[in-house]
Amino acid sequence: CAASRQATCGAACIPVPWLCDGEQQCPDGTDEQAGCECCSVPPVCGVKKVQCPGTHHCIPHWELCDRHQDCEDGWDEEGCPQQPCLPGQWQCRNRVCITADWKCNGIDDCGDSSDEDVCAPCPPGMVRCDEGKCILESLMCNDEDDCLDGTDEPSTCGKLHAAARHYLRGWGLHNCLPAYSCQVCSARVDIGSGDLYWLAFLHLSCPRTHVPCRDGTECVAQEYVCDGEKDCVDGSDEDGCAQLCDTPGRCCSLYPCGLGTCLNASLVCDGRQDCADGSDEGGNCSVPCQRSCARLCYPSPKGPRCWCDPGYQLAEDGLSCTDIDECTELGKGVCSQTCLNAPGSYSCGCLPGYLLEPDGHICKLTGPEPVLLVAVQSEVLSYGLRSGHEEVLLTTDKDRVVFSLDYDLVERKIFWMDLATESIRWQDLNSGKKGTLVKGVRSDCIAVDWLGRNLYWTDGAAGQVLATRLGAAWRGTPEYTVVMDGDLDRPHSLVLQPLAGLLYWSEVGSHPRLMKATMDGSQRHVLLAQELGWPTALALDLPTWRIFWLDEKLGSVGSARLDGTSVKVLHLRWVRSPFAAAVCEGQLYWSDRKPWSVQEVDKISGKSRTVVLKRRGQPHGLQVAVWGSPEPTNGCAKSNGGCAQLCLPNP
Repeated sequence: CAASRQATCGAACIPVPWLCDGEQQCPDGTDEQAGCECCSVPPVCGVKKVQCPGTHHCIPHWELCDRHQDCEDGWDEEGCPQQPCLPGQWQCRNRVCITADWKCNGIDDCGDSSDEDVCAPCPPGMVRCDEGKCILESLMCNDEDDCLDGTDEPSTCGKLHAAARHYLRGWGLHNCLPAYSCQVCSARVDIGSGDLYWLAFLHLSCPRTHVPCRDGTECVAQEYVCDGEKDCVDGSDEDGCAQLCDTPGRCCSLYPCGLGTCLNASLVCDGRQDCADGSDEGGNCSVPCQRSCARLCYPSPKGPRCWCDPGYQLAEDGLSCTDIDECTELGKGVCSQTCLNAPGSYSCGCLPGYLLEPDGHICKLTGPEPVLLVAVQSEVLSYGLRSGHEEVLLTTDKDRVVFSLDYDLVERKIFWMDLATESIRWQDLNSGKKGTLVKGVRSDCIAVDWLGRNLYWTDGAAGQVLATRLGAAWRGTPEYTVVMDGDLDRPHSLVLQPLAGLLYWSEVGSHPRLMKATMDGSQRHVLLAQELGWPTALALDLPTWRIFWLDEKLGSVGSARLDGTSVKVLHLRWVRSPFAAAVCEGQLYWSDRKPWSVQEVDKISGKSRTVVLKRRGQPHGLQVAVWGSPEPTNGCAKSNGGCAQLCLPNP
C-alpha cells in the first residue's frame, strides 16, 4: 500500500481517511478497533486552517489563542503568548477578542455591545481609530500616534505617501498630501487595513453597468439612478430626475418642477405655487389650449401641453397617445413572476404553487413554510423564512465539517459532502437513520436530482462532473459514473433543473465561465464567458427563468436568463467569500465564509441586505427546502428508465 495515502486492510488497501471513520471497511474490523481515538490522522485541512492533533477537525488559523477552546482537548489555547488579540481580531471592552469583520455589523458579538457602540459616524473631517476615538483626518500618517493603539500610523503610510505624491505630480498636483484639503484630490487611510487611498479628478473608473457619483468617491448601479433612494453619499444619483417625468415608466400626466420633483398636471397654472421653486405658475399660463390633443390639454408656464390618461404616453407627434407596455418599460420589478399588459394597464400573475399577494405584484409560495438548510461546521440548521424559527436538523461528529449539501424532497433526506472522510453521506429526517452513499470522492458541490433519483457532484481537481444513484449503498467499491470529463476547467458550483433534464455549473479556472448541458452530459455549451472572476456560488430561480451567481473575485451578484441573455451584474461591497446560494420568492440568500454569516438581498435591486444567520463557525452548504412530492415527468423517474444501473436523463 502507498504509505502516505493508504492503509493495509487484510489483503487489500484502503484510503487512510477511512480509518476510524465510524464505519467498518475491513472484514476483521481492524480499521475501527480500539486505539482509533489516539491514532495519527494525516492533515486534511485546507489553506489558512490548522488541524487539531489526532482528529480530522480543522479550525481557521485566527482561532488559535483566541481565548476560546475550539479543539476538543484545548490544544488551540496551549502555550499562547500574552498579547491582546491576534491580527485580524478586535478586542472588546471586556477583553474578549472577536473577528474584526464582526465590528459594526448590527450584532452584539462581544456580549457587552462595545463592538457596536463605536459605530456612530464621526463628525465631518474626522475618522475613527480602531479603539473607537475620533481624530482629525489630517492627523492620519503624520508620524505621531494620535490613536492610543497607533492605528493612525500604519507601516504603509510612508511608502504609499511617496507613491501618491509621484502619481499626483503626473496630474500637476503638488500640494494635496498630507493636508488632504485640496478640492481636486483627497487621500484617506483605512485604519483597519492600513491602506492609503487617494482620488484624483478624472480618475474614478466604474464598471460598464455602473455610473460614478458626482463627488467621485464611488460607483452605483445604473438601476439605482432615479429610483427614489439616495445611493450616492452626496445624493447625486437622484438629482436631475425631473427630466424623467415625461418618459416611459412615469405617468405622462406629471409636470417637472425645477428642483427635481414631479407634479400632477392638474395642479399646474391653478394660481397656487405647488412646486417649491414656483415653476408651476407664471410664464405662459394664460395662453389658452388650442392644440389638437388626442386626449387632454393643460396650460403650463411653457405654453399648452397635451397629456394622456394613466397607462398611456404621448407619441412622437406630441398630440396622440399610445399604450405603455408596463411589463417592458417598468422592468422586471413590476411583477415578481408573470406580467400581462393590457390597454392602459397591466396585471401580475403567479405560477402554480404560488399565490398573489394583496399588493397585486408579489407572489408567495403556498403550502408549508419554506426553510433554509444551512451547514455550519458539524451541524445542519433549519431556518424558517417566514417565522425565523431555528432548529438543528442533524449533527455529525465534532471533528467533521458538513461541506456542500442538498436534499431529496421525495424521501426527506439530506445529503452532504464530508471532506474529512472523503465521502458523501446522508440522513433520513423522518427516521434519523444515517448512511454513506459513496466514498473516495472530494467535491466542492453536490446536487440532488430528486426526479431521476441521482446525485451529481463536481471534482475541480480532476475536472469532472460525476453521478451516482440516490439509492446506492456503500459496499466497499465506489459505484459512480463520470458524466463529463475532458475540457472542464476546474468545475465548481453545480445546480440542476430536474423537470427539464438540465444541469448548470461554473468553472473557476484560467478562463471562468458558466456552462449548461443535459443531465447525461451531452449538448454542452457555454452560457456565459464574460464579466466573470470566480463564480463560486450558483442558484436557479425557475419562476423568473433566471440563473444567479455570486463572484468572489469581483465582489458581485450577477444573473442571466437560462439561455445566457439579459445579463445583469451588481457590484456589492459585502460579497466577500460566497460559498453557496439559493433564491426564494424575491430574495437571494448566500453563505459567506469570511464574515461567518448567511445574508440576503433583494434579488432584483441588490438592496435591503440583511444578516439572516451568524454562528461561531463558517457556513458552507445552503439550500431553500420546500418539502413535497411533485409528480415525476422525466424518463428516468419511472422504473429507473428501464436501466439496470444508472439512468441519466436526456430531454
